[in-house]
Amino acid sequence: MRSITVSAVVCCLVLALFVGCKTNQPPAKPVINGPTQGTPVKSLAFTFSTTDPEGDDVAYLVSWGDGRSEDWDEGYLSGDEVRRVHKFVDSGVYIVKVKARDEAEIESEWSNSITVSIAFWPPNQPQPPTGPVTCTTGVAARFAAKTTHPMGDSVRFQFDWGDTIGDWGGLVASNSVYSEEHIFDTAGTYNVLVRAKDARNSTSAWSDPLAVTIIFVAAPAKPVVAWEPLEKGAKLRLTWVKVADAGFYEIKTDDSVHTTTDTSFDVTNPAATIEVRAVKGSRKSDAAVVPVGMVETPNIAIYGMSDSVSSHYPAFGFDTTGTAVAYSLASSNYLKMDYYADDVTHSPKMFLVNPGKNGWNTKRNALVDAGTTVYADAKLADTTGYVIEREIEAGNVYYLWLDRGDVGWSADDNYAKAKVLQISGTQIMLQIGYQRVGGLRWLSK
Repeated sequence: MRSITVSAVVCCLVLALFVGCKTNQPPAKPVINGPTQGTPVKSLAFTFSTTDPEGDDVAYLVSWGDGRSEDWDEGYLSGDEVRRVHKFVDSGVYIVKVKARDEAEIESEWSNSITVSIAFWPPNQPQPPTGPVTCTTGVAARFAAKTTHPMGDSVRFQFDWGDTIGDWGGLVASNSVYSEEHIFDTAGTYNVLVRAKDARNSTSAWSDPLAVTIIFVAAPAKPVVAWEPLEKGAKLRLTWVKVADAGFYEIKTDDSVHTTTDTSFDVTNPAATIEVRAVKGSRKSDAAVVPVGMVETPNIAIYGMSDSVSSHYPAFGFDTTGTAVAYSLASSNYLKMDYYADDVTHSPKMFLVNPGKNGWNTKRNALVDAGTTVYADAKLADTTGYVIEREIEAGNVYYLWLDRGDVGWSADDNYAKAKVLQISGTQIMLQIGYQRVGGLRWLSK
């Protein structure tokens, strides 16, 4: 019995000796994660972790591959994820790895490495543009582009339309869609490409092309426009024959643009220019021009009847073009005259007089003070206050009503305005504008 007891004690001592001498194991090989691309001096974040067999706290040593060294960083629990931020100063390719050690300073293997390329990266090559593969001439077609930037930077796009290269668009976020419209004017097949650049002007390669076939479509025909004055010449009604295939019509009055699907339009404000176009898609016809602009005679001299020089003519009239022409008081000119200057009957005052007063013709022309000295401000002739003879003064503007039928206002009448630039002795210098559209009182310049 005694020998058995001794053997048991010996076995227990041997077992205790073996347990107390167990060898300390190193931490496991760390696992590292992080980016593979970056730009100089931009912070890049990496994470890593390991476990220690004995559960010891661990320290880490990171090799950044750029010659910069760090001391062991201690005090991390086994299994905890650690985050490190690093800036690579210069462009290049760097090998990043990490290893760990436990409290007994037993070191692990180096982790698997991450290869990090540092450069000012351009945007990635865009995919081919998306958009219609068949379009018609003159119609705006929209195309879209999309790409990513290796660093997540915003980008701008430029299209090569095949017939021209467009401008760079505005910045959009990486991986966002950018779209732009283009009008092809000539039939054919065009390869549409796109490229991108970032704020540093680093530019991608051109995308592969999108082939777009353009089919010719003619612009609509020019409208045939007629017009008539309304409200005794204060407004103008435009009418035209419907143009085949026109979607709508565009009316431009001076700097204003109006649209309608009707075949008539009332212009309510005096204008110097009116153009009417038929529109089909984005194609427009040639302009039908309504001749509402004044015919200008910027400087004409007439003389009072008291002037004795035979070449000094006291009368003027409007020829078939609307230009004011000076005439003598010879009977052969009676039908041509619209007004004459009289400084005899009303001496020493200067009057403009309708020749019809004397029976020289049958016209009932009249005039009225426009109430302004600014020629351009006299835009709509008055309807009342006209007289067949009126004193004129230098600097004033007058409306002229060419009442040829003596029946009141009608579309057979014409209106004009005259500014008295100067009265010097018997000479009168006039600036005259004539509205050739019958009955229309607009006198815009």
